Amino acid sequence: MAGRNAVRFASLLENPGYWCVPLAALAGLTLVWITGSSTPVFFWFNGLSRYTGETLWSHLTLLGDGVVAMVLVLPLIGRRPDIVRAMMVAALLAAVWTLGLKPLVGAMRPAALLPADALTIIGPVSRKYSFPSGHTTTVFVFAGVLFLHFTSWRLRMAVLLLAVLVGSSRMVVGVHWPIDVLAGAAGGWLAAVFGTLLARRWPAGLQPPAQRGFSLLLVSMAVWLLLYHQTGDPDVTVYQRLIALSCLALALPGLLRLSRLR
Repeated sequence: MAGRNAVRFASLLENPGYWCVPLAALAGLTLVWITGSSTPVFFWFNGLSRYTGETLWSHLTLLGDGVVAMVLVLPLIGRRPDIVRAMMVAALLAAVWTLGLKPLVGAMRPAALLPADALTIIGPVSRKYSFPSGHTTTVFVFAGVLFLHFTSWRLRMAVLLLAVLVGSSRMVVGVHWPIDVLAGAAGGWLAAVFGTLLARRWPAGLQPPAQRGFSLLLVSMAVWLLLYHQTGDPDVTVYQRLIALSCLALALPGLLRLSRLR
């Protein structure tokens, strides 16, 4: 048994998909911290909307919302139970990471420390609990689990690029520092890694009863997103409702398939 565990651990260390993203994020965080370049880097990203417009970034940043990200998992119900199981476990680990660190660190956001006329705010203004970025953590959990389950490198690179864009959007919309985003990327990806590893040791999570429980939770979240969820940015309301309706529609075949399983 010890030999088998050693082999598994060695295989884990040798898999670059597990560690490249968090190591790169932590290296970037360290570099920003040592050089004291957090504010210049923030201003560079925060100024991008002057060239691209604000709509792109407000809609990208919505994908890091916890409810939205979970609803995006809904179409996988009945199709990829392994991914759904891993997402659920990873989401719990990510919640511990963000909810534990935010009040403990108590970092202030850019709007609390910079003059109002010096930065661009897209959407609601936030001033407290900056570290780590919850939206970035969420999207890197989502992308990380998909990356570790997909075999196509095109799909892997696509979800990784999406996560980078959503993380960057948190600086563009003016609510997070670079170190918040980099810490969120590292924490989210590690939550995806360890969530995937833990999920593999939970065979019951693949069984119809557990998958039905997951589907009930995700459908409920989709209905909440459609009817009640408030992000604080009215400009993305139509977009969030479109996401909810699309995911519910795409989930129907899988939900029907799951209902027939015994």
